[in-house]
Amino acid sequence: MAQKETAEQKLMKIIEASKKAKAAASGEASAELAPKNSGKHFSVNIYQFNIFLVVCMVASFIFFGYEIRNGMALLQEPVSFYVDVHSSKESSRIFVPQMKSIAYYLDKMNSRNIFQPYEKKVVVDNVVSLKAAFEKKMSKFRIVGIAWLDVPESATVMLEDTSTHMTHFLKEGDKVEDVIVKTIYTDRVVFTRANEEITIKL
Repeated sequence: MAQKETAEQKLMKIIEASKKAKAAASGEASAELAPKNSGKHFSVNIYQFNIFLVVCMVASFIFFGYEIRNGMALLQEPVSFYVDVHSSKESSRIFVPQMKSIAYYLDKMNSRNIFQPYEKKVVVDNVVSLKAAFEKKMSKFRIVGIAWLDVPESATVMLEDTSTHMTHFLKEGDKVEDVIVKTIYTDRVVFTRANEEITIKL
C-alpha cells in the first residue's frame, strides 16, 4: 500500500520545483545577455608569454655576442696613419694625425726632470728689447689734453705726434699706428702693444 504524501513532502516538492524554474529562467537570461563570439578574441596564457620572453632573451644574447666579436676583431686590426699623396681633394681635407719620430718624444721627455716643479723659462733679453722699443716708439707722442662728457666712455685723448706735428683724437680701443689706447684716465693714458703697456701722463 502506497504511503500517502504528507503536507511537508508536498511543500518540499513545490519549493524544489520553484527553484528549478528560477534556475532555468536565469540561465536563459544570461545566455541572451552574453555577447556573441566574433571570432577576433585574442588571448595569451602564461606559458606562451614565458616562451616569448625566452626567445627575446636568446636573441639579445646573440646580438650582444655578435657585437662583442666585431669589437674584438676591430681591436686586433693594426692602426695606420699613412696618408696617400695621390688622394682626391675631398679626402685630402680630412685631418689625419702625423706620427713623429721617437727621438722627438724622447727629447721632450728629457728636456726637464719630471720630479721637479715646472718653471717656465723667460727670455729676459727679448722682453727688455720689446719694452725698450715700445718706449722709444712712444717717446715721440705727447698728450695735449683729455676731454670727456657726462660718462667715462666718452673720454677722448688728444695725442700729438711731435715728429709730424699731427694731433690724433682717440678713444679707448682706438689705434694709432700699431699702438692701442687701453685706458684713459683724467691725468694719464695707458697704451698697449704686443702684451706690453706704457703709461703717458698729461
